[in-house]
Amino acid sequence: MRRGLDQALDDYLVLLAQGGSREAFARLAARWTPKLLAFAARALGNAEVAKDVVQDTWEGAVRGLSRLDDPERFRAWIYAIAARKCADALRGKYRVARIAESAQAMGDLPPDAESDSNDRLDLRAAMKRLPPEQRIAVSLYFGEEMSVADIAAITGAPEGTVKSRLFAARKALRESLGAEQ
Repeated sequence: MRRGLDQALDDYLVLLAQGGSREAFARLAARWTPKLLAFAARALGNAEVAKDVVQDTWEGAVRGLSRLDDPERFRAWIYAIAARKCADALRGKYRVARIAESAQAMGDLPPDAESDSNDRLDLRAAMKRLPPEQRIAVSLYFGEEMSVADIAAITGAPEGTVKSRLFAARKALRESLGAEQ
């Protein structure tokens, strides 16, 4: 029943926001920002970067809300924007990490063994090692309790691909976390 009332309120606010109501858009942002922050923080493993991603998500939402045909799809639509912004942030982060690894290899610096050992014990660190697509799928599936069909709609990937990403992520997490036992 609660979800029905929340859905009805979101639908109403979307329609008002599409009609130009800034107050309705602000209420939508107030209702959804905590959920988006939680998702982005899980996907990115960094609360500060998550704030930037959620800000970018709302900027994208302002530009695209008029093109949302069905207000009932708002949840999937806003998570789709957030997932794309998270993937963009992760790609940038990996690019910087590869450059840093190359610089370390060129400098022949010893890896931080203690840090590596602690990382293996940490689920958050294990999540960080997943490819962006797997990390987003895991965050939506376990963190937001979304179905495979919802994740497929959000990411634009077929359901079979989402299942494969979840399977690969679970396997990688199991190996990463089980390596210490």
